[in-house]
Amino acid sequence: MSNLNRDVLYMIFEQLQNDKNTLYSCLLVNKTWCEIIIPILWRNPWESLKKENEVLLLSVIISHLSNVSKNEIGKYKLLINFYKKPSFNYIRFCRYLNLNDIQRIINNLYKEFSLIVLDEVLSLFINDNMKFTHLFVHQKFDKINPICGAESCFSGIEYLSCSTNINDTILTELIKTCKSIKELELIIRARKNNYGIVKLIEAQKKLFNVNLVSFSKYDLFCDILENLLITMQIPYNILRYYGRKF
Repeated sequence: MSNLNRDVLYMIFEQLQNDKNTLYSCLLVNKTWCEIIIPILWRNPWESLKKENEVLLLSVIISHLSNVSKNEIGKYKLLINFYKKPSFNYIRFCRYLNLNDIQRIINNLYKEFSLIVLDEVLSLFINDNMKFTHLFVHQKFDKINPICGAESCFSGIEYLSCSTNINDTILTELIKTCKSIKELELIIRARKNNYGIVKLIEAQKKLFNVNLVSFSKYDLFCDILENLLITMQIPYNILRYYGRKF
């Protein structure tokens, strides 16, 4: 098997993408296998992320920062250990971006200094050199300032999961940038829904499936979205979870 060409190896390892333990073992075989497997593992580093591994993941991410950025964070004597710059640029392999997870992990570790670290980390993911296909941005992601580089790296988004009370700044950026969403998941909140979501849906050219997730027995905003999707002839599902928190 070690003599197979890279294309064949890639197809084999792609079939194992959900078997992380096997992939971790295989990447130790030789340099070629490692170079093929690392991009597969880092395509979606947030998938099945265990709490005990969150600090390690953030440490690896921060290791990609420039020395200037590390020194900026270091001025505040923050808690996390810095690793030396890795031999692979792992971040450039990411195609899934979970803004909610990034902010949650940083908030838990850095408390009152979280905004400083968040700005530095986001600059690694959101820039002109990155291209994402999947984006997750829920209500707990509350960065207000415009995100530099979003127009370039979000232009190829095919799957979006977001809360309907997303803040105006982020939603405006998504409406302007994301025109090729194929699948959309909307977490409908009980209040403060952003009616700009309607414009986001109307801006899509390839949308073929929408999941509406509601936690209320009766939800006016859900009805508005449902009527819009019927008018646009876009297939949709409604998932209702009464009395549960998300």
